Amino acid sequence: MSSRSTPALSHSVWSELFANRTLLFALLAIVATRAISGLLLAPIQDEAYYFYWSRFLDWGYFDHPPLVAWISSLLQVFPASPIAARAGTLLLSIISIPLMTSLFRTCGLKEENALGSALILASGSLAGILLGYITTPDTPMIFCWIAALHECAKALDENPKRWLSAGFFTGLGILGKYTMVMIGPVFLIALLTNPKKLKSPWPYLGGLVCVLVLLPHVFWLKDNDWITTRFQFGRGLKSEYGVAMPLGSDLPEAQGSLDSSKEARLAHFFVLPEDEKPVSKQKPTAFVKAWQGIGDYLGSELGLWGILLFPMIFAVCSKKSRRRPDWTSPQHAALIAASALSPLILFGLLSPFQHVEANWPAMYCIGAAAFFAQYFVLPKRFTIIALVTNLALSLIVSYHTSHPLPFTKPHKDRLLRETHGYKELADVLAELPPSPLFADTYQNVSELMFYHPELKLQQWPGIARTSEIARRRAMNPWQWKDIQEDGGFFILMDNFVPPFIPGAEIDSLTEILDCPNGALMLTKYNASSLYERP
Repeated sequence: MSSRSTPALSHSVWSELFANRTLLFALLAIVATRAISGLLLAPIQDEAYYFYWSRFLDWGYFDHPPLVAWISSLLQVFPASPIAARAGTLLLSIISIPLMTSLFRTCGLKEENALGSALILASGSLAGILLGYITTPDTPMIFCWIAALHECAKALDENPKRWLSAGFFTGLGILGKYTMVMIGPVFLIALLTNPKKLKSPWPYLGGLVCVLVLLPHVFWLKDNDWITTRFQFGRGLKSEYGVAMPLGSDLPEAQGSLDSSKEARLAHFFVLPEDEKPVSKQKPTAFVKAWQGIGDYLGSELGLWGILLFPMIFAVCSKKSRRRPDWTSPQHAALIAASALSPLILFGLLSPFQHVEANWPAMYCIGAAAFFAQYFVLPKRFTIIALVTNLALSLIVSYHTSHPLPFTKPHKDRLLRETHGYKELADVLAELPPSPLFADTYQNVSELMFYHPELKLQQWPGIARTSEIARRRAMNPWQWKDIQEDGGFFILMDNFVPPFIPGAEIDSLTEILDCPNGALMLTKYNASSLYERP
């Protein structure tokens, strides 16, 4: 089969999108929903963490490679703006649409309904919508996954020099998230379908390009004791979050307070009554836990499709909904199938032993959407209704973070806990006397620094898991001598019972309550007075 030139292909892609009005309106609705949701949604905790990194651009960070910080760097121009922080994510999600169109057509989805179904499934699933505006390391990685698949498909279509650009996007994707390496087996499976292509030098030259793209990050890792790889391997394979490393401050590590300590006595007035405390559940056996892990994994991956899962099930169950596949070549069919199965299988093998987050193998949705659309015909009206429902869910959830819905339970709402009240809390902290200011977790530091970048706030080591904030010297404005010179400090915590800090004595506790209406309520207890909780 002859390959088309790039200008002709580009023209064909845009003609395809504009010719199908239903598809065009659906894609425009997806883009608009992503933009509106990105404007409404307050930064979630991990997002704020990555946004904080963008103030210290580098070739690597404690938790992840650098690309997520790079795409968020517009925040330096427009501080405290969620839409500016997410501008890179929104741009990548828009570019991905014509890129997927070209990828799917190159692999054989040239029929209008098949192509439209694949695009709606890939872009309109819950994963496609949410990762189109929520900024995580998955965002740039999945974009590069699409781009690398596209270039590989072109290389398989008698244009082998495109292996160079496939290697470039693979390296760039690894700079987004290390799970991009899973595309290696995908390429290999596609090549093995026609072993003659392994004799060409271009796939190997593409691998060399990938290595060259990664070199600056590798040098950074070497200079920083391989901190990111050590953390990721410990987290992904052993659920270990602690990593031995130099810290950015000389503060003494916090320790657990004794029941008889002053910290515990003061905190007694803030602790929940016995009847309100959560009841601990018996831990399951290893066998039961393994099967629960597999079940949770499968459920979470199916859940990535959102309401679109229902028309997909309908199409599978209906014999009339089956179509005859028309792949460009066996290599292209293998490429798409492997891109869907490789992440699913690899993380599935891990799921009995380790909790797998739903987003880790989310790139499987791209290949799965194309593969599904080649074999099944989605019911048009049912699919549009499901898509609109997914879009509505995104808008409702985003609106909920700034204007909590009345029928929810705020104290049990994880999304509200991760987004609501931080701006008001940052305003309170900005009014405190000029003393050293600390927080227990990297999430709290990041959220507060997003809204008030001028705050001199850092993470106190030893209270919660370590982070880039605890590691990087530039993120630690306070040292122990500063506390000694000032004579005191403030520390913000989620826990009722503050820790024991060597060399410091607790003076008072203040409870800050975040209310759904946006107000904060402060109550204080010290040794000479009591209070009544509002």
